[in-house]
Amino acid sequence: MMADKVNDMDIENSDVNGIDDVERLGFVSSLELPVVAPSLIPRFKTLRATALKTMKADGDSALVTGNSVVSFVGGLSEQLKQDVQDGVLFAQLAVDKKYPNKDTHRVERFNYYNEILSKCGWTTTGEAIHKVTGLKQAFTMDQVALEIIASVVGPNKVILDVLAQVLNALKDTPKALSLFENETKGVNSGNFQILPCIATRDGGVLMIKTCMQFKSSSRVTRVLFWKWNHSNVDLYAAASNSTLNQRQYAVVRQTIINKLEASGKNYIENIEL
Repeated sequence: MMADKVNDMDIENSDVNGIDDVERLGFVSSLELPVVAPSLIPRFKTLRATALKTMKADGDSALVTGNSVVSFVGGLSEQLKQDVQDGVLFAQLAVDKKYPNKDTHRVERFNYYNEILSKCGWTTTGEAIHKVTGLKQAFTMDQVALEIIASVVGPNKVILDVLAQVLNALKDTPKALSLFENETKGVNSGNFQILPCIATRDGGVLMIKTCMQFKSSSRVTRVLFWKWNHSNVDLYAAASNSTLNQRQYAVVRQTIINKLEASGKNYIENIEL
């Protein structure tokens, strides 16, 4: 099911080496997010705080942040989990603000998302986006995502087991699934991320950054667990190991928090495991 080749696309290398903290903070400060009614801002702050309380450092946890499914294998600190949650949501919302139409600018959205994460401290190696070939006649997006991630993590069965549990739980969590689907789809296309995270030996976090984009010949109504026909959809994917430079992220942490809280809308729902 995995693609057997990488398309020659104008995907930029999102690794940003050598920028200083002033440039990093200036870039993040310059980004705009979609903003809803000011009356909803206190509600978003409450939801964000609630999500943090449910992410215990010694256990597995998962949540939907916009169009991303984020999962954590036990061993990560609450601060790291919060940084991952905030960072990926911030990147997504900044992309949505610049490119609000999910049916256009597919390559640009991918490039910009990775540029933002890179400047927030995420380092990625060997990243490329490709068209997925060899799809089954009928398939679901969650099945394809699991196979793609398995090709990256190799024998690390713990990540795959937890992620499979998370996706099964998401089916039975209507509010989280509704948020994910609504933030993922356009009219006949869309994009989303599946982001399993695990602690590293040095106390950091490794994220399998899995970005998926699709374009359908018909109107999109459901995404992740919908039975797709391979003749009706083009699917693109990129998966790579990403690590967070905690010192670099600390420079922009409060700015990201402030911008997320000012956006106001509820983009976070926990997944009960």
